[in-house]
Amino acid sequence: MNKQTVFFLALFSFLALGVCPVASAEEPSLGGKIGVVSVDRVFKEYKATQAKEAELQKLTESKQAEREKKVAEIRGLRDELVLLNDENREKQKVTIEQKLQALASFDQQAKAAINGQRDDAISGLLKEIEEVVNSIAKEKGYGLILSDRAVLYRADPQDLTQEVITVLNGRAGKGK
Repeated sequence: MNKQTVFFLALFSFLALGVCPVASAEEPSLGGKIGVVSVDRVFKEYKATQAKEAELQKLTESKQAEREKKVAEIRGLRDELVLLNDENREKQKVTIEQKLQALASFDQQAKAAINGQRDDAISGLLKEIEEVVNSIAKEKGYGLILSDRAVLYRADPQDLTQEVITVLNGRAGKGK
């Protein structure tokens, strides 16, 4: 195969996958306007994110308090071991082992609950952010808005981050 054939095969492969290795800001389908949003900054400054973090912190603290009670109970049972006769000591060891297994199960369930709630919160927040970005893009005629992490260079920054934060926090203030 010659170089031209290889190039066209590669280009066709990229286009078939929906990836275009060369994109111009002047491309008509993009509307000529490209914007950038710092999703990290939006997350940090969005009031709903802060509220979700507070909820997660409360859940984490309650699970930790519950865990500490279980650990204290196990320690108490261990402390009693020296006072028991051989027969009761063996029963107590079985009880302690069961409590340790229950603690391990509790730890797994608590971690899963916290991670599940965190994932749900992040998913919901990302959906809200995406809705606002889409709305601003349509309203202002942007053909493409990228995350600032995906941008290596931009000559004329069209940073929409503050506008996105303002809209989101305005919605949050209205109870949305």
